[in-house]
Amino acid sequence: MKKIIKHMLPNKCRIIAVSDVHTCWQLLDRLLKKAEYRPGEDYLVIVGDILEHWDQNLETIAYARKLCEIDRVYCLMGNNDTASYHMAYKYDYDKFMLKRSKKPHNTFLQMAEKIGITDFPADRFENLRQEVCQRFRAELDFMQSRPYVLETQNHIFVHAGIENRHDWQNTSDTYALTHPFYLRENQCSGKWVVVGHFPCYNYKRGCCTNLPIVDRDKKIICIDGGMTIKTACQLNAFIIEKSGESYEFSTVWDTLFSKKAVTEDFIKGINDVYIDPYNNCLEMISGGEEISLVRDLIHGGEGCIINSEIQNDNGRLYAWNHLNAFPDVRRGETVHLCRTVGEYANIIAENGKVGWIPKNILTDIN
Repeated sequence: MKKIIKHMLPNKCRIIAVSDVHTCWQLLDRLLKKAEYRPGEDYLVIVGDILEHWDQNLETIAYARKLCEIDRVYCLMGNNDTASYHMAYKYDYDKFMLKRSKKPHNTFLQMAEKIGITDFPADRFENLRQEVCQRFRAELDFMQSRPYVLETQNHIFVHAGIENRHDWQNTSDTYALTHPFYLRENQCSGKWVVVGHFPCYNYKRGCCTNLPIVDRDKKIICIDGGMTIKTACQLNAFIIEKSGESYEFSTVWDTLFSKKAVTEDFIKGINDVYIDPYNNCLEMISGGEEISLVRDLIHGGEGCIINSEIQNDNGRLYAWNHLNAFPDVRRGETVHLCRTVGEYANIIAENGKVGWIPKNILTDIN
């Protein structure tokens, strides 16, 4: 594995870990203020994937470079962070154009557009690409120079995970950047492994929230709040307080969605039913105008779901989000409104629960 940085932490300090910013640099800036980040005093670890998915790539690079001018800041490599380098130096013409068609707002193309290049005809491809590379060499060098791992006395920070081997330092680059469902794996490093990459919501133990998951048996901590990936998403600041050999964990989070006030209680008193986002198949039990009752044929779970969340792939029904996702909220509570569908609102509640409530019980905050 490339670029492992080792750092001995002082006896007393605070570490703030965030991951998967995905160009939402302004939200990161706001979250750091909310977490009372003290530049030069606290440690800040960005656990990969600052780029791609949304359109503030260049602004995010500029913000990250500014952060990294300060001592005790580590911006690690994520799988999406490698895309600009591949577009700039690795891809041949056919692969470059395929990437362009699939992700037309990627970082390298935004660089090109910034200097007036909007097309890459085959006969001028290399010349135009070199023109972009020369203009944005500092930004490309910054992204390529990102370390893969920060290792301290008791923690390993890495984007997706490390292999379950005592010489974990030899984990493949692909595994370190792209391995999914890392909480389902084991690791024998003896240290806490802090990862992003895979949204916490996608795990059963996420309990229908985007909040970080701490597995004390495996010593794995997942902190990805699903920014730009999940329709209801947030950015988590996972805070580690070190005092001697003692470590305490806490979380501060924020989201781009506006706040609304709840005007009356909505208490369903039901438990959400986990849906594995990559392995489910739904059977319709009974359909309603806005909500249907379905059964997961693979895992046996049964529950209600908003109809718009049911996907249809040539007759196979599936979903990305959990069943019975109707969180209890009370009058006077503040929630984040993510979107509305029909008579329902998709929200993130104060306790982090994600789901649907009637939109008519929400009002603007004075």
